[in-house]
Amino acid sequence: MAVTRSLASSQGWWSRTDQILRLIERIRREAQKAESLSQAQLAESVQTLKSEFMQVGQGASTGWNRWWGSGGRESSRELRAFAFATEAVRRALGKRLYDVQLMGGIHLSRGRIAEMNTGEGKTVTTIVPAFLHSLYGKGVHVATTNAYLAERDCEELRAVFELVGISVGVLKESASPTEKEKAYRCDITFGPGYEFGFDYLRDQIALRSRQLRPLGQRHIRTMLGLNDAAWTPTQRGHSFAIVDEADSVLIDEATMPMILSSGQGKAPSPGLYDLARNTALGLKLGDDYELDLKQKKIEFTTQGWSSLHQVLAEIELLPLDRPWSRYVENALRAEFILQRDEDYVVRDGEVQIVDQHTGRIHDERTWRDGLHQAIERKEGVENTSESASDARMTRQRYFQLYDGLCGMTGTADGLDRELQAFYGLSIVPIPTNKPNIRESWPLRSFNDSEKRNQAIVADAARLHRLGRPILIGTRTIRHSVRLSELLRESGVPHTVLNGVQDEDEAKIVGRAGVAGTVTVATNMAGRGTDIRLDANSLLSGGLHVIAAEHNLSPRVDRQLSGRAARQGNPGSSQFFISLEDELVQSDEELVAWIKKTADKNGECQGDACKAVRRIQLQMEAKAYEQRQRMVARDAWMDGVLKTLASS
Repeated sequence: MAVTRSLASSQGWWSRTDQILRLIERIRREAQKAESLSQAQLAESVQTLKSEFMQVGQGASTGWNRWWGSGGRESSRELRAFAFATEAVRRALGKRLYDVQLMGGIHLSRGRIAEMNTGEGKTVTTIVPAFLHSLYGKGVHVATTNAYLAERDCEELRAVFELVGISVGVLKESASPTEKEKAYRCDITFGPGYEFGFDYLRDQIALRSRQLRPLGQRHIRTMLGLNDAAWTPTQRGHSFAIVDEADSVLIDEATMPMILSSGQGKAPSPGLYDLARNTALGLKLGDDYELDLKQKKIEFTTQGWSSLHQVLAEIELLPLDRPWSRYVENALRAEFILQRDEDYVVRDGEVQIVDQHTGRIHDERTWRDGLHQAIERKEGVENTSESASDARMTRQRYFQLYDGLCGMTGTADGLDRELQAFYGLSIVPIPTNKPNIRESWPLRSFNDSEKRNQAIVADAARLHRLGRPILIGTRTIRHSVRLSELLRESGVPHTVLNGVQDEDEAKIVGRAGVAGTVTVATNMAGRGTDIRLDANSLLSGGLHVIAAEHNLSPRVDRQLSGRAARQGNPGSSQFFISLEDELVQSDEELVAWIKKTADKNGECQGDACKAVRRIQLQMEAKAYEQRQRMVARDAWMDGVLKTLASS
C-alpha cells in the first residue's frame, strides 16, 4: 500500500510527514537504480558508503541530526543507505518493503518509538535502522524480549545483511564469553534485552576486580610477562540500540532492576528452612498474621511476633543470615502467595521461575533472600545455595547508556509520559498496510472458573468443526494444563505451548495457522509470534483467538488478540473472565456485579468491559509509580556511592 499525502494529512499523526513521503519517493527511485548493480557491485557500494559514514562519526548525535533538520537535502548518505537496504531486502528475501515499513524504519533511525500494529512486519522494518546505523562501524544492538525471538529474527534477516558484507551475531543462551565477544564484534548483534544488560554488569565487575588488585600485583604481573592491557570488555560500547516490543522491554520488565548474582552464597541449611516452614504452618491466619493476596503482603500480629520469639530457643545453633521473622515470612509467601505452575514450575528436581510478562521459564533465575529455598522446601526438592548479589542496575539506567535508542511495538498507547521521562523517546503511530478487519466478539463473564473453562472448550469444539484455526491464550501454565484436560475429554485434538512441553516451539507455532488446528498457549504465543494461515484457514474465517482470562496489563491483552487478522486477513478474538481471576478479585465492585448478574448457568448478563479497563488502568498507574520509586532510589544510591568514592 502506498501512503498518500491525503492519508497523512487527514491523520496528522507525526511531524514532517511531507518530508518523509518525499523521502520515500526518493528512496524508491534510488533503489531502482541499485537494481542494475551486480551483487558484487552492490556489496562494494555499501562498503564504500560505510567508509563515508565512519568518517562523519556517530549519526545519532551528529551528522544524522543535521541531515534530518535540513529535510534530507544536505547529504545523500542516508538516502543511499535506505535505498541499498531496500534493494538488499528485495534480493535476499524476494519482497519489497511496504511504504509503511519504510516510514517506520525512518522514524526508528531518527530515534523514536514506532507504534506499528501487530502483523505489520516489525521484524523486517528492523532492517532499515539496523542497516543505516551499522554503517557507522560502532555496532548496533537489537534487543528482543527473549532468546527465542532473538535467534529467530537474526536467522530470518541474516541473508539481507550478509549479502552486502554487514556481519550479524546473536547472543545465544549459555554462550561462552568467547562466543559472546565474537557476537558483539559483529556490525549488528541480536539478543534478549536482559542479556545485554547482564553482559554490561559482568564487564563492570571484571573491570572493578582489576582496579582493586593488591598494591604491587600489577608490577609483579608485568615482571612475569602477564599483559594486563590485553583484557577487553565483552561489549565494545553502546552506540545504537533497537528495542523490539519496546513496551515490554523498557516498561514491563523495567519494574524490577537487573540483579547479577553468583552461585557463591552460603551452603544451604535445610534444617533451618524446615523449621521456618513448620513454624509458618503452625501460625493461624487472623490471629498470628494478616494476609493480603491483592497486595501480596504478609504482616505479623502482636500474637504472631510472640509465637516467633518462642521458637528462637530452638535455633540457637542454626546460622541466621537474616532476621528469623524473614525466614517464616518467606515460608508463608511460598505457601500462600507464590503458586506452582503460575509463578514457577518444578522440572528435573529444580524450582524454575516463570516470567510473568512473557510466560517463559528461566532456569537461570532465582528469588533472593532465602525465598527460593523456602519454595524448594515446600516442594520437597533439594535445597540450592543462596545466590550472592554481585551487581544491580535498573533497565532505565542501562538503556540510557546508548548514544541512540529507538523501539517498536504495537502497544505503546498510553506510555507517552513514561517513555519520554525515562528514555527521552517520543511515540509515532504508523498506519497499517491494509485495513484491519478483526472481529472483536463480546466479553463473556462467569461466576465460576470451571463454567468459564467449559464455555471455552465448547466454543473451541464448535469452531474446530468449522475448520477454523484456534489459539487459546492463558495467563498461567496451570490454566493451560486444565484447558488441555477438558479439550482431551471433549475429543478435541490440540497442542499445548507453555514452556513445559517437549516439542519445539517453532514447530508448534508453525502449524498453529493450519485449518482446524487448536493451540493452547501461555503468553509465549503473544509478542513476536507470527501465525501464518493456510488457504483453508482464510476461507473458514481466519484465526480465532480465545483469551481465557484478562491480563493485568491491557497491552498484553492487545498483543494476544493481535495474533488474529494480521495484514488484512480475516480473524476474530474474544475474552473470558471468571470470579476467581486475579484481576477480578482485585476489585470489589466487579466481584459484586458478577455475583449479582450471573444466571443459573453461571454466565453474567451484561458488559464488564469498562470495569476491566478501569482496573487495568489502575494497575498500570501503580506499576508506573513503582518504577518511579525504583528509579529515584537508584539515583539516590548512585549519588551516595559517588560521594563516598570522592571522600
